[in-house]
Amino acid sequence: MAKESYNDLIFMLGDLAREHLAEKKPLPKGMDAVFECEDVLLGIREEIAALEGEMNDEATAYQDFLDQQAAERDEKHAITKKWRHAVAGVETRSRELRKSLSSQKAAHRYQKNSLALAEQKHKELEQREGHDIKKIDTSRANLKTFRLKMMRNARMLEDMEMELNQVLTPRPGQVGAQGILAHKELLEMEDLAEEKKAEHEERMKELDGALAAKEQEAAAAEEDLDGALFDLGEAVYGDRTPHPQLNPVYVRLDKAG
Repeated sequence: MAKESYNDLIFMLGDLAREHLAEKKPLPKGMDAVFECEDVLLGIREEIAALEGEMNDEATAYQDFLDQQAAERDEKHAITKKWRHAVAGVETRSRELRKSLSSQKAAHRYQKNSLALAEQKHKELEQREGHDIKKIDTSRANLKTFRLKMMRNARMLEDMEMELNQVLTPRPGQVGAQGILAHKELLEMEDLAEEKKAEHEERMKELDGALAAKEQEAAAAEEDLDGALFDLGEAVYGDRTPHPQLNPVYVRLDKAG
């Protein structure tokens, strides 16, 4: 029969000591450290459960949105089909406008992110290079130019949206107005779907990253707990703390050692 491992037996002893000596007064040396490690691990696991709950809630909310859109889309398509000739007239004129508007919106979102980064870098520069007034003034001027460019782009987007809205708004009494309005609502639903998809993917990415980080923390906390249990095992073995569940392990450790 193979000789038992000292380390395995010590860890077993620590585990048994945690189970059977947790109420002993005074506590064995090392028990408090086990309790602290368990509290840390429990807190991390609770955070993991909360993050998983958020991910499930986010996924459910997004699926509810998709289901609602699917039902509404069917209704709108039925109306546009009934007035397909009127819809065809505005669809051709609106297609290029929407394409340009979508492209400009994407560029504007990118600029907003770039501006946020530039503002953060400027704050860091003020802290790091507070003595260099010229460098800070240059950075501030660049930020001002960037913000003005953003404002001009925002106004351009507003103008493009107004122009598109005019194309998609039927004249009073226009034949097929119901179909044109339904087509307009379908386009608005498409835009909303794109925004929701981007928001959903970004949120899920954020939660997934936070979850991965917490799982790494949990793994480290489990290692700390294993170490604390090992130390507890060595402590009770050194003291040979009497207990019916621990006494046989002492004998086995004597032979392993």
